[in-house]
Amino acid sequence: MGGVSYATSGRVGPPPPHVIETEVAGDVSLYDARREYVLVLNRTASDIWLLCDGDFTPAEITDRLASSYQTSPAEIRNDVDETLEEFVTEGFLDQW
Repeated sequence: MGGVSYATSGRVGPPPPHVIETEVAGDVSLYDARREYVLVLNRTASDIWLLCDGDFTPAEITDRLASSYQTSPAEIRNDVDETLEEFVTEGFLDQW
């Protein structure tokens, strides 16, 4: 995939219609109805997922999470990038 390009990437999401999201106690599980496949997210991945609604670019997601976690965007950029790539690879998000 080659990584997320923060300079040129558009908005992330919303997820395709075959993806069903369930949230329990702040953690998200994703269900791909086409493949009958479930992905259980940890807290950080859940936070990233909840921002993949079509309103934010990868850089904006990184900035919001950095502010929330009281860290710098540079500290979490790779983690956000890798998580977004996993969402695309696993079919839970379309490439933006």
